[in-house]
Amino acid sequence: MLQKRCLNDNHGRAVVTVRFCSHCGVVVNDRIRAHRCAAEAHAQMRRSQSIYCVDCGERLMVAR
Repeated sequence: MLQKRCLNDNHGRAVVTVRFCSHCGVVVNDRIRAHRCAAEAHAQMRRSQSIYCVDCGERLMVAR
């Protein structure tokens, strides 16, 4: 089954440097290990308008 891609460019890149998509939370590079993040890192990602953490996949923003 084909997966619907979101608007983030990480889904179409040949070399992806993050594990999770910051827009939809889907794994875009399974070769990178997921790890726990500090609250400060999540706060910084929220300020840059990321919906999901690119390192651990946790949802950062509440849906409106």
